Amino acid sequence: MVISRRSLVAAAALLPVVGGALHGAPVGAATPPQPPIRPRSDWAGSLSPKGPLPDEEDVRFLLVHHTLTPNGDAAEKIPERLRSIYRYHTSKEKGWADVAYNFFVDPHGTIWEGREGSLTRPVQGDATGGSQGFALLCCFIGDFTEQPPTEAAMAAMTSLLGWLAGRHGLDLGTQTTFTSRGSNKWRTGAEVTTDRVAAHRDMSATACPGDALYPLVASQLLPDARALLVDPTPTPTPTPAPTPSPAEGEPSADPSGAEAGAGPSDAAVGWARAAGAGALLAGIGGIVATMRHRGSADPP
Repeated sequence: MVISRRSLVAAAALLPVVGGALHGAPVGAATPPQPPIRPRSDWAGSLSPKGPLPDEEDVRFLLVHHTLTPNGDAAEKIPERLRSIYRYHTSKEKGWADVAYNFFVDPHGTIWEGREGSLTRPVQGDATGGSQGFALLCCFIGDFTEQPPTEAAMAAMTSLLGWLAGRHGLDLGTQTTFTSRGSNKWRTGAEVTTDRVAAHRDMSATACPGDALYPLVASQLLPDARALLVDPTPTPTPTPAPTPSPAEGEPSADPSGAEAGAGPSDAAVGWARAAGAGALLAGIGGIVATMRHRGSADPP
């Protein structure tokens, strides 16, 4: 069976369908765009971290908190609320180097960068009762013991969780298991299994994120964030301009006999399905190597 370069490259476009997951992403996964996030500088001013903020090298899940502060903050009061949280978290009582959480979501639907650097890297967080690690911390501003967050806050948190899951290759349709680093709920060395979006009380002996919010983590935030990882309206593929057919009697440039501009041949599609993504990528690599040998430049 002869598979032409055109058919092979065209078949490569089928990888999201026939090739399965690449780099740990689930089949059909999309990468949600980053939602609007106010940087730390918008609330912190001259308040800088008081110690080093190492990265979390193995992000396995996302952890939902609440601040347990009074509800009803006006939008213009949120920066001062965050500064007050910073002062508490860096006080002698807590002793953390910065605010504990990577991101905050306020009642008006605004997302704020919390712990410095979280917009661009997976910074380790802190938590009352001990941090298990393996997580990024996302916190609602307010007290959700008796009432749930606003619809605007829930929508913003959903977009934040979906973006972070895409950024770190988390399949929200699966659970993860890890070895505890120690908390007042899970001893050091214990094996812990959790959903990819969990609540603080799942990791520590605490009431956080409140009785009204806790059930919504599994019933609403997790499935809604997961839905963002599957693109329900794929961008249509532009129709290429027609290529003139060779003149009568002129041989086709494609050894497979496929017309120029046509999709992959049945043979190429069947081969792609049977061989899988690994073999397909290896074949493309061979084509690239041949092109380089002939002096062809790589595409930009």
